[in-house]
Parts: sequence; C-alpha cells; structure tokens
Amino acid sequence: MPLIARPANQFTRALHQEYVIRVAVFLGISCLVLARPAWSGAPGPEESEPERIAAAEPETPRKATARPEYFPVLDPAARLLSGSDASEYWTLYIELESGHRIAQQFLLSNAGPGDHNAVAVGHLFEPGREPYRYANGRRRQRWTLSEDRLFFDIAASHLDLHRPTGELRITKDDIEIRLFFDFAASDLARRVPADMLPKKYHVEVLAVAAETKGTIHAPWMTEPLATRGRTWLVHSWTKRAEAELLDRRLEIFGYEDGTSFYGIRLTRGSRFQRAWLLSHSTSSSSPKTNKIIESSINVTANWVEEPAAGSQAAKGAYPVPERLTFIHKALSGQITLMNKWLRFDPLAVLPQPFRWFVRSKTKPHQVWAEARIGVRLSPAPEAPSSLPDAGENESDSNSKRETEDKTAEHGVMGVASITFMNPSTGR
Repeated sequence: MPLIARPANQFTRALHQEYVIRVAVFLGISCLVLARPAWSGAPGPEESEPERIAAAEPETPRKATARPEYFPVLDPAARLLSGSDASEYWTLYIELESGHRIAQQFLLSNAGPGDHNAVAVGHLFEPGREPYRYANGRRRQRWTLSEDRLFFDIAASHLDLHRPTGELRITKDDIEIRLFFDFAASDLARRVPADMLPKKYHVEVLAVAAETKGTIHAPWMTEPLATRGRTWLVHSWTKRAEAELLDRRLEIFGYEDGTSFYGIRLTRGSRFQRAWLLSHSTSSSSPKTNKIIESSINVTANWVEEPAAGSQAAKGAYPVPERLTFIHKALSGQITLMNKWLRFDPLAVLPQPFRWFVRSKTKPHQVWAEARIGVRLSPAPEAPSSLPDAGENESDSNSKRETEDKTAEHGVMGVASITFMNPSTGR
C-alpha cells in the first residue's frame, strides 16, 4: 500500500499532486538544513574535529594589514592529534633587556597511558647563575584547554595565544613570570614549507622577535622585576614519533638593531638534510622600510658545519658544531656557537610511567648556546608583480625602492637551540 493513497477522480487528483509537490519541497529543505554542518565545514562522520582543524587552511588575512596577501594568517590553536605517537609543542624563547633569558616549552603527547597529556617546562637564565628550571605536568583530565584551544592552563603554567597579545604566565610558589608579547595577525609569521620538512611533520613560526613586556620574580629576587624584550614562538606537530623522523633539530633565534632572525636545520643522517631561514630588517634611517627574506637552503651544497676542534662536545654522544656557514643568493652568512649555557634531558621532567614509555623510543638531549650571527643580505630585485619563486620570498614595504643597491651586512647576537633525538657519534 502506497504511503499516500492515489485519489480516483480528476479534481481530487490535481489537489493530490499539489499536496505531493509541497511535501517534496518541504522534505528537500529539511534535508538541506540537516545536512548543513557537513557542507559548512563541520566535521563529517569520518572526520574528527582535531583532524579537520589540522588540515584546514587558515582564513585569508585582512587587506588592511601589512602582511603580503599570499601569506595566510596562521592558526596557533592546539590540534589535539590522534595516534599513540602523536605530539605537538609550542617553543618560546624570550630575550629580555634585563639580561635574562627564558627557554619555555608546552608539550602535548599521546605517549604512555591516555591521550593529550601535558607538560610545561621552562628555564630562567640570569648571567652568573645556573639556569633555574620549573615544570608542571598533568594528565588530560587534570589540565584545562579553552574551547577555542588557544589558552592552556597546566597547573601553575599558563599560555594564552589569543591575538593581538599573547601571554606567558607562571605562578608557582618559587617563581612568577608574567610576560605579554605582541601577537597581531599582521605580525611576521611563516609556515615552514612542506618540502623543507619530513612527511607529516609541521612547523609554523608564529612570532619572530615580537615586542614583549612584563615582570619576572625569581627565587633570589626580593620583588618582581619589570622588564622588556623580544619573544620567538614556534608551533610544531606530528602524528609520527619525532625520533623516527629526525636525528637532530637545530634552531637559531636572533635580534639586534632592527634585524630579527630565525633559522631551522633538520637532519636525519644523510637521507634528510634541510635548512630554512627567515630574516626581517628595518632601516634606522627609514623606519617604515621592512625587508623580509625567506630562504630554503640546499644543505648539501650550501651549508657547512664545522665541529668544535678537539673539544669533548665534538666527540661525545651529542656533538655540538662550533660554526655554521650558509650561502644563498638572497641571504648568506656565518653562525658561531659559544658559551653553552644550558644542557638538559627533556625527559627528566616527565613522571613515571610516561618517562619509561618515551625513553623506550628516544633518548633526547637539548643544548642552548649563545650564537653570533653574521647575516649578509644581497641586493633585492624590483618588487615582483607576481608570487615569488618557490623557496624564496621577498617583500619591501616602500612603494619606491631606495638606492640601497649594495649588499647589506648585519651582525646579530642570538641563541641556538639544539635538540638531539638520540645519542650519536657524529652528524
């Protein structure tokens, strides 16, 4: 028996046809309304919310900002990845005018029991003192993440990534840090190109020498110290075990006299060697002039590492190079590493049984050292009318390029962070 009986006479049949048409229209509209989450960007039945966020392209930036239109606004939110080897972390390096340095990391990991367990570990360095370590760690149900995944509350360690001002806040009994850094969508930020990274490994540079201000109160201080400085912020994530993708990750952070610098060098034996550099310069004679150079380096041909001659660091399980030389048509220079002011085992802060699970796959070691960066910026061509070539991007905010045709050289002081995933007798 049909759902709607068919009338016998012609008149009632016409009414019946009109009724059927109206029912069909109503049902069609209802289906569209019910299906709206799927076509409006919400996760479908086979796509989780974290995977959708990780795969989604950020929105196009507002034209009112200084950022070139072909560089999207990056999303600093947590991905909350699935998979037993998945992890993501936010690395902050903060250089303060008071002479203090802060190396800070917020890590989410699926290693061990449960998913999205969190660890926050930082080191406060003051000249003449040993670095002061502070840390917090919590299982997923015992730490808080805001609904938009931009605010992390891990016991006494807090990170706020809401624009336009980010915040690092540590409120432990023995140490307090309250620092605010510029984090507007128009500020310098870049996604490291996929061909510079292992597969399924992602790195986004969210802030480079961002202006910072606030207070620090170390155990040896009688009162909080107000200070200013610069912040670098890098977000990395992968669904694979990082030690399976890399042997070593080297990062350079630098700023001096209007020139800021970030570089990353990734190594997996002789099979994978990549380097990527980002430099931003402003002229003291023309503050409105901004020159941004992004370079992908052919490591085999144009990157040379010199070991520290005769030192134990060069011969040990975690060898640290003394000098790095890179050559590129737009950006070249030399980086000298010295005064290794921090060495530590990143797993030392993990509680058991998590430390045991992670150490079964990797035995990492991290070194922080001062870096003297000599950067040479080659003359730039006229502003491009189309997108730059792959591997190099250059922009100039002046409508008329000034007659600065000779090579500009900049000396930048900074630091290097070297993370070894496992011991090695050489690189």
